[in-house]
Amino acid sequence: MNDKVWDDYDRDSLRAAYDARGSVADFDSYLRGYDENSARARETLEGARNVAYGVHKDQVLDVFRAPGQASPGPVNLFIHGGYWRLLTKEENAFAALAMAPAGATVMVNTYSLAPHVHLDVIVRQCREAIVWAYRNAAAHGGDPERLYVSGHSAGGHLVGMMLATDWAGEYGVPADVIKGATALSGIFDMRPLRLAEPQDWLQLSDEAARRNSPLFNLPTHRCPVIVARGEDDPAGFHDQSKAYIAALTDHGVEVATADLPGLDHFAAGNELMDADSPVTRLMLAQMGL
Repeated sequence: MNDKVWDDYDRDSLRAAYDARGSVADFDSYLRGYDENSARARETLEGARNVAYGVHKDQVLDVFRAPGQASPGPVNLFIHGGYWRLLTKEENAFAALAMAPAGATVMVNTYSLAPHVHLDVIVRQCREAIVWAYRNAAAHGGDPERLYVSGHSAGGHLVGMMLATDWAGEYGVPADVIKGATALSGIFDMRPLRLAEPQDWLQLSDEAARRNSPLFNLPTHRCPVIVARGEDDPAGFHDQSKAYIAALTDHGVEVATADLPGLDHFAAGNELMDADSPVTRLMLAQMGL
């Protein structure tokens, strides 16, 4: 009998519980879809491309403006997934396809990837993207007082870390700079990943895992949060969402949830392209659209 290494998981079952790629039959087809739909977003939506939001060469973002926008609308910064080691803004522009036509200014950022940088660096870069978005929203048709953040998979984790930020003390922007957030199929407790495949590229100490776990670093400002997941997400992602929802609720945060029936980890992310999907409807309502 295999020994348990985390809760009711032995080492093999824990690795399976966090193996997003192995949970689907054709991961490459999702990557092709990301590329195709992101190209469609760049072709059909106006905005600005390859805008620097920090000093590192990886710190660039794309802006997608709402078509025919007459007055400033909400801004949504989408933080991509890829288990902190894959992908950039180029494959994730698809996140603007539903939000921008509904009236949002959508920003999608690239950040440096593990193992080339530590997770601490990735978190800091995304925080700098929030600061840039706040200070530059008006120049791109957005209202800086209506700034929201969303993310899928590793991006869901990074959303949680954006909420766990002393914005006024560390970055000189309003404490309530983020008005609402969406974490889709995210990771909120990094400790079990130290025993699974992501540790190969993350190389987290126990202290670093805790420091970078939204579960132990709850929001500094209690804005509304949407937590969503696919029904067929791997078991670990279900565990994580349940724990984070409970922690947020106990912390006094207004939480809306969306369980997406029949959808695997990557299909859940693709729901962001559908304005009528449960999670996108919640996001648009959160932004007042």
